[in-house]
Amino acid sequence: MIQENLFIVTTHPEFLDAGLAEIRRFDKRLTAVELLAPGIALCTVPDVPALMRLAAEQHPIFVRHIAPVQAIVLLGNIEQDVGKLALATATLPTFERLERGQRFAVQTRIIQGEGGSVKHPYTSGQLNQALAEAIVVETGAVESIKKPQIIVSLLCSATKGYLGISLARENLSDWPGGARHFAQVPGQLSRAEFKLLEALEVFGVTLPTKGHVLDLGAAPGGWTRLLLDAGLHVVAVDPANLDPRLAKQPRLEHYRGYAEHYLEEAIKTHKNFDVIVNDMRMDARDAARLLGQAARCLRSDGFVVSVFKLPHATREIDPLATLRAALALLNKYYGVVQARQLFHNRQEVTVVTARPQPSLA
Repeated sequence: MIQENLFIVTTHPEFLDAGLAEIRRFDKRLTAVELLAPGIALCTVPDVPALMRLAAEQHPIFVRHIAPVQAIVLLGNIEQDVGKLALATATLPTFERLERGQRFAVQTRIIQGEGGSVKHPYTSGQLNQALAEAIVVETGAVESIKKPQIIVSLLCSATKGYLGISLARENLSDWPGGARHFAQVPGQLSRAEFKLLEALEVFGVTLPTKGHVLDLGAAPGGWTRLLLDAGLHVVAVDPANLDPRLAKQPRLEHYRGYAEHYLEEAIKTHKNFDVIVNDMRMDARDAARLLGQAARCLRSDGFVVSVFKLPHATREIDPLATLRAALALLNKYYGVVQARQLFHNRQEVTVVTARPQPSLA
């Protein structure tokens, strides 16, 4: 069944309404048709390509991934579904984008039944391989999982397959559903390391090859480990102990105290940092005030990576109002402020800022 006005939006389950509100700003005619799974909504607008282009330009905070739905295929949850999906892909009106030499990737997500009760006779990897092989034979396009130009998106439940083809840059993430996974490595200290790795990748910022970093809320030391491994000198600020594996690191100074006290001293002594990172457990508005203070310690060409913790929504508490207030505070101190709710974030968003205001000098 060929479709023209459907697409799939993926967010953190708790922020789905916020994500839909964001993209409704691009087209007020947006309607949520069906909740396919927690954080995954099937939506409709009259012009899906235009909406995807606007989203790619505007970088919404809470929407992790957008994929067009140009066909819905009825499935029997049997092995024969694979051939059925391959045939449906070849009949999509956008299939002509897959020209000889074009780099493409097939990205499949399979929705599990509630509690994982529905078993599928194929994996996402098997579907990716089968469809990619068929596309290469049919078109001469080149499979390129890491740097595709075109994405063939597939979302499968036990009864339906949702198919679409789009430019990779319009999906908002290079990863299926925005789910960026990193491999665990020897010496890893905490899951929080993935948050910093994803932030650097998503915001397109690169750690300097040398210099000094201030790590606020450092314990147990996951971000500190990554910064040290990059060759940087790190001041790790936290009243708690760092992981013993960081002991005797020659480029590490542990300030065993609170960030507010350290920053008071740092400003008085005119300390400067190339990068400031923060993952403290505090209200986002308090974190923003602290980072405003920290701007006086940041070099003019430096940047900040910070996690903002948000409260859970209640009748009295609006987490989005908290975030808006925090971002408004940051805009007083920095010329660049960007925020995204990353895959490795939980009830939080990650913010990158740069260009401290000259008046802070």
